[in-house]
Amino acid sequence: MTRLVFHHDHKLLPKADGDLLPVQLYGLSGQWKKGVSVIGNPVVDKIKRLGIQVSDQAIDFLSIALAVTAADTFVRRSEADDGWTRQLIIQLPLHKPNNWHPIKNQLERALHFLSGDIWDFEFGDGGYSPPTPYVRRDRFHLVELRGLDSACLFSGGLDSAIGAIDLLEQGRAPLLVSHAYRGDKSHQDSIANLLAGRYSRFEANPHPLSGNGATDITMRTRSINFLALGAIGANAVQVVSQQNTVDLIVPENGFISLNAPLTSRRIGSLSTRTTHPHFIESIQEIFDAVGMPCMIRNPYQFKTKGEMVVECQNSELLEAIAGHTVSCSHWKRANQQCGVCVPCIIRRAALHAGGLGEPKEYVFEDVSDVLDEVHRKDDLLALLIAIGQKATRRVGPWIANSGPLPTGKLKDFEALFLSGLEEVEEFLKFEGVM
Repeated sequence: MTRLVFHHDHKLLPKADGDLLPVQLYGLSGQWKKGVSVIGNPVVDKIKRLGIQVSDQAIDFLSIALAVTAADTFVRRSEADDGWTRQLIIQLPLHKPNNWHPIKNQLERALHFLSGDIWDFEFGDGGYSPPTPYVRRDRFHLVELRGLDSACLFSGGLDSAIGAIDLLEQGRAPLLVSHAYRGDKSHQDSIANLLAGRYSRFEANPHPLSGNGATDITMRTRSINFLALGAIGANAVQVVSQQNTVDLIVPENGFISLNAPLTSRRIGSLSTRTTHPHFIESIQEIFDAVGMPCMIRNPYQFKTKGEMVVECQNSELLEAIAGHTVSCSHWKRANQQCGVCVPCIIRRAALHAGGLGEPKEYVFEDVSDVLDEVHRKDDLLALLIAIGQKATRRVGPWIANSGPLPTGKLKDFEALFLSGLEEVEEFLKFEGVM
């Protein structure tokens, strides 16, 4: 069991001691104190550049998200009793903790679903308050919020690019919210520069730095920061536009969102549940409970990636943008998409379905080549096994392995899953793998 103690003032943090890890939020001064980790320092300046004071609820949810990411980053899964499930106590001061005490258990359950860990939050007083915004446009480059009507997560992936294109083609004016991790930003910038329409951008990087050198690579909760930044952006749009609620668009194809295990041994794999319908519903309930006027929407919940490509409302623009997007789960290793992980194969199948060409700049340009690589072929084999089982295996229980689904939509989810597998099957036949 590991206790992580958080505060924005490093002087109020305890000394690191065994399973006690001190973490400074929103600052760097504690970095020089032995054993103190830090997270969130660059985010403060970015929030100030919105030019409005964000709500108590939005800043507290961001503090929670940063604490979760810090725990996920600084506590190794390998040190857990079973090598996976960590027991994490989060001692965290909030600006308005009374908003969060009643939903503590609800939050812990949502995070357990996301990461597989056991979470225990201890909320206290004296947390970080909403920062005072910058107001001088002649001194600071502020985000232009006037005229915006929504917020949209913008990762640099193919789905988020389609989401932005479709919103703009519909006459919407989104604030594109990005997790500006190193390497992601250049792709996000390249895509944004090709977009046409009324939009602005808000990007931030939590930048976690470990005080003891320990980091975990699974990072299943990194995405909660993305949602928290999205909530900050939606809050800013809501303040300026004076809407009752603001849409936070999470553009993700339903097949990936569902995240059903392709084979029985892949249950509990490193894949994320970020946009799984159950997790999104859980976070929406938390937003509603604390009074955050933000509605999370995924317009593509029942679309495959190929259907997103085919139905994109500006196919000419998408063709120009597609080559700048990244889908690969391994691309940072060589700054090149591998072409054979599950996200890459689904991407390539989608572009094939939509008749969109792109330069074959993958590590494995021909998918079949990976079959000769003992340590790289698992994803392709898992997809082949799933495709082989789709005609005989009961789909309902199969997709339920990924988590609870709304009972009234089960048939829609089943049809979506089968369509996703059929899309991949068509591509693999074209590639000569089947």
